[in-house]
Amino acid sequence: MEIRDLDLSNHDELSFVENLYIESFPRSERRPVETMLDLYRGDSPFVISVAIEGGQPVGFLTYWDLDEFVFAEHFAISPGFRNIGYGREVMELFMQASKPIILEVELPATILSERRIGFYQRLGFRLWENVQYLQPAYRNDGNAIPMKLMSYGNLNVERDLIDIRSRIYGIVYNC
Repeated sequence: MEIRDLDLSNHDELSFVENLYIESFPRSERRPVETMLDLYRGDSPFVISVAIEGGQPVGFLTYWDLDEFVFAEHFAISPGFRNIGYGREVMELFMQASKPIILEVELPATILSERRIGFYQRLGFRLWENVQYLQPAYRNDGNAIPMKLMSYGNLNVERDLIDIRSRIYGIVYNC
């Protein structure tokens, strides 16, 4: 397994990421594909990585390098490769090569959202249970969505929350 930056000139790889992004995340929890690709092409701390196994893409991860930490924005494994350990393997590789990591998760209100939180907890992420957090809208016609934050690495909720939220809101969501 390897994780590498998306090659925009590889049309199969690009199509894989675009389709999996749209299939895996509701419209309210993702930016338009062209906006995502423009961020990646531009001079920003935004990265699109592709997980490759046996020469074929199995998943992708988008993240922002925000100096003291990395904000993992979107992570998905292709449906044909789910529940066989690829998600864990990709995240472990990412965690080894990364600074402290912050990510958003849906509120633990459904079995699926509880499973997602459990997946990250088994990897060593901590749920910031007592922190109120809203994911800003990705689109002008959208609404903010209540979420929870999780972290991996040396971050202190009480000490770092204001700076972390400020960086995420200002750089990732441009608000």
